[in-house]
Order: sequence, then structure tokens, then C-alpha cells
Amino acid sequence: MADRLEHYHWFIVALLALPLAGGIFLLARDRLSEPAELQITNTESVPTDIRVYISGAVRSPGVYPLKDGDRWIDALEVAGGAAENADLNAVNLSKRVQDEDQIFVPAQGGSSPASNGQTPLVNINTAGEAELQTLPGIGEVRARGIVQSRTTQGPFASVEELLMRKVLPQSVFADIEPLITVQ
Repeated sequence: MADRLEHYHWFIVALLALPLAGGIFLLARDRLSEPAELQITNTESVPTDIRVYISGAVRSPGVYPLKDGDRWIDALEVAGGAAENADLNAVNLSKRVQDEDQIFVPAQGGSSPASNGQTPLVNINTAGEAELQTLPGIGEVRARGIVQSRTTQGPFASVEELLMRKVLPQSVFADIEPLITVQ
């Protein structure tokens, strides 16, 4: 038996070495070839139905549909134009619209939410946990509670429902009531 093994020794070595050599060849060819071109695909979908809310010193305030790429000036035109007392210098009309924008055109002598230190109202029916946490007294747990309440019990009809559903205590609600909306 040992004679036979020795007789076929080189044949057995060649049989075992052949797959190893093939694997080395394929690996080397893969490493030495040009890398494939990197392709980046955007998985975020751009909303096709963009709607903005325009209010303040405009002829017809309301929610209007716009196209992707439109600007705030286009929203103003759709709302019938500026009212006679509008302070258009207080609004960046060249800004591109985004879905759910709230555009406020102040009257001359009035103040806009941005100029008097206020931020746009946070919609408790659409805001994510991170946005809710920007409100005073709202941390991770309370933000999760608001999102969970609207998911399980439906959207809030009024901001007072935060109290009725016992999502927030009265003290926290009093602090955030002027900063939130359900529109």
C-alpha cells in the first residue's frame, strides 16, 4: 500500500495543488483589476405632493400645493400676493419651499416669529421625537410618549389633548402650549 501511495505521490499533490492555484489566481486577478465604479443611489424619496402654509399679510392665507424647486415667492403668488401692509423685507422670498413649510409674512411695523426670537410652532401630530425634544421640559421619555399616543390613539385634535390623554403634566404643558400646534 505504501508503494502505491509513493507511486501516485506527485499525482495526489497535483490534485490538491490545482484548486489552491486556481483560488490564488482568481484572488490575484480580482485584486489587480480596476475597481468597480462606485454608484450612489438616493433612497430618500422627494415628496411629490409639496404643501406649504402661508399666513400673515397675504391676500389669501392658507395651505397651497407647490412643485419641487419652487421658492417662497411662488408660494406668495399662489396666495394671491402680498397685502398692502406686508413687510416683504422681513421674509426671504428666494428660499426654496419644502413640504410642510410655514411661511409667515409680517405686516409693516409688526414682527415675524423669526425676528422676535420665536421659532415656528412644533406640530405635535407630525414632529418626530428629536423635534419634540427641542421643547422645554420634553425629554426622550415624554417625546416617545407623545409619538406613541398619536400612533395608538390617533392624531391630536387640539393641543389640550396632551393633558386629557395624560401624556404631559400641567406644568410642562403650560410651558410648551404657546410653542405647539396640531395643524
